[in-house]
Amino acid sequence: MPETSCGRGPRICFADGMNKNPFRKLQRLFWRYFFRLVVFTGAIAEWVCMAWVLIMILRLHVPWPIHVLGPVGLHMLNRRILGSRPGPAGARSSPFVRAYVGVVFTSLFGLVVLLANGAVWALIAAALGIASSLGSPVAAADVAGAAGMTGSVALVVVSSLIAWGYGPGQRRVHVLELDVVMPGLAPEFDGYQIAQLSDIHLGGYMTVDALASHVERTNSLSPDLTVVTGDITDGLDHVMETFPVLGGLRARDGVVAILGNHDVYTGADDVTAALRRLTPFRVLRDESIVIERGGHRLNVLGLNDAGLDWTRGVREHPALPRLAERVPAGEPVVLLSHRPDLFGQAAALGIGLVLSGHTHGGQLALPWPSSRPSSLAHFISDFPRGTYQLGNSTLHVNLGLGVTGQPVRVFSPREITLITLRSPAAAAEA
Repeated sequence: MPETSCGRGPRICFADGMNKNPFRKLQRLFWRYFFRLVVFTGAIAEWVCMAWVLIMILRLHVPWPIHVLGPVGLHMLNRRILGSRPGPAGARSSPFVRAYVGVVFTSLFGLVVLLANGAVWALIAAALGIASSLGSPVAAADVAGAAGMTGSVALVVVSSLIAWGYGPGQRRVHVLELDVVMPGLAPEFDGYQIAQLSDIHLGGYMTVDALASHVERTNSLSPDLTVVTGDITDGLDHVMETFPVLGGLRARDGVVAILGNHDVYTGADDVTAALRRLTPFRVLRDESIVIERGGHRLNVLGLNDAGLDWTRGVREHPALPRLAERVPAGEPVVLLSHRPDLFGQAAALGIGLVLSGHTHGGQLALPWPSSRPSSLAHFISDFPRGTYQLGNSTLHVNLGLGVTGQPVRVFSPREITLITLRSPAAAAEA
């Protein structure tokens, strides 16, 4: 059995402690200093992309001292404009800052593709050098010219994709419909529908009009139950305006919400109090409710978020065994957990369905593999997006309805999930 890394106080065990290899430690160090690295690396990225455009596309001469002063000056500018922690609050401060953060963000991806382009052509040049030594001469200028052309094309493509992600890409909302076979589900609950929203991040980049539209769209699905799996808000200054709109969510058996790490950063007790005052939601913090149909029961469990840094996935939650023990043997259970990494613990306890969020699917993803696109979310969770199966247990990781960091989404649209529960008997007959 692998060791776990457990925090002080209540025994919270984190995913990063599941093995002791150096990569995990390096990964933790990277995320710990992530925002500082963004400010520093962003300056280098801005200058590399700017210099590439000047030299490779516009064919201008740039004196070498400028290549030293350029990134230094940009780093000083980044520190002044962005501070040490660029994020939603800073980016909302003015249209200029929002635009500038977008340039820095795009430049970082531009740097990545230019480095990748250079690495590929270095390998090609090495292979061609071997061929030249065997009697097939290849001009170095031809290789350099081809590398310059592909680098320019890659820079344009990536910049265009991210520009699209800031516009139409981040406005896309996908309604994902899932059928889930639930162990122990009575025929009376067959066809029971749960609408899941997650990571709304009110107060960030979610306008009241957009929120109202999402609420209306969710209500149009006519779910039996609506659940909100955490990261509801990024502050309390707006709740008198936004929470009543969010409170317009309707379902036959009501709306159940849990808190995420951003809610805990804001203040778990304050967010809970505001939700209970301004919405009709049932907020579960290591609590459960029971829904009945014809004398049969469906148990809904809601976990409180650990509230530590956003890259640590909780693999074992201390309240979960206690909550699971209270469920009579054989009864179906839906678990709401903001972070998805405790899926193994939940499956071992016989929980049929786990609904999570947290990862946003990385917000920016590659278009492949189509079943589970690669993204930055792979670095913060073993369950970055989509649906997973472990024995008779199912996990769904919602892509989130809001955004954080930057209002950008590429191949990772906003998501509303509609889960239809199926009894084993009905599934067997289908």
